[in-house]
Amino acid sequence: MIKFLTILWVGIWELVYGAGKLFSRRRRRNLKSRDSTPVLTGEQALLLQAARRGDARAQYQLAVGYSEGKEVEQNYGEAAHWFGEAAKQGDPSALYSLGICCANGQGVAQDWDEAIKWFRLAAELGHLGAQVSLGVCLQKAPGQGGAEEAVQWFRRAARHGDATAQVSLASCLQSGIGTAQNQVEAVEWFRKAADQGVPEAQFNLGKCHQEGQGVAADAVEAFKWFELAAKKGLPQAQHELALCYHHGRGTAPDLREAFKWSQMAAAQAYPPAEVEKEELEQALAEMENPDPPDSNPFDAP
Repeated sequence: MIKFLTILWVGIWELVYGAGKLFSRRRRRNLKSRDSTPVLTGEQALLLQAARRGDARAQYQLAVGYSEGKEVEQNYGEAAHWFGEAAKQGDPSALYSLGICCANGQGVAQDWDEAIKWFRLAAELGHLGAQVSLGVCLQKAPGQGGAEEAVQWFRRAARHGDATAQVSLASCLQSGIGTAQNQVEAVEWFRKAADQGVPEAQFNLGKCHQEGQGVAADAVEAFKWFELAAKKGLPQAQHELALCYHHGRGTAPDLREAFKWSQMAAAQAYPPAEVEKEELEQALAEMENPDPPDSNPFDAP
């Protein structure tokens, strides 16, 4: 389903040419955000001059400044305008950012179809973030129904080392959404993302080791990955780590450590951790204040 760039040049440039018309229409709908061009000074003024001369990189950098409020008052309308100008020249980052504007309704009306169009343009030009975003949109946007194509885009970005794509691809393989279920391959992609420090991947890899999905069950290995993800603040990993300490899974039992991690997860409003925290509070209270043995009043002194 993925087409080579050489086949797509005609379609790509037809869509890029359409960027000007799109933004002419949307500028009219967003006059409040662009009533008057803000007065810029310093580096931003130089960028504006270059952008007006048609410099695509200057147009993109100026748009980023407006989008993030860097050295200029934040203005999504101006950001969308300059992303659009750079997109007309085929700048991959601008095409991607334009898709973000359309997906989030920043500076333009929210429009999933437009977002997918711009993400696709950037994705075909090799922009990894756009490939991932296109996959997400194809999975979630109303009426798109492109789960199979989404997997192909995730795989394409994953092969180039994008950790978010690796997690997304692994999740699809694990659940069988958009592709044949393959637990072993899912573990491989979770591991690649986990090795890049992605806490969600580390947690999922821990669950695979815990449950023996796609890999031999190994409580010690599961504990290792839960601990790494927990230390990065992931509440579900903190909860699993607490359970490991509570029940001695992959580590020696330690109720105080279990309580510490369940408390951290509960502080992030993770419901299972709140239940576990209450149980651990009771267990610790019983451990520290054991009931005295029943005495028999008839026992001899």
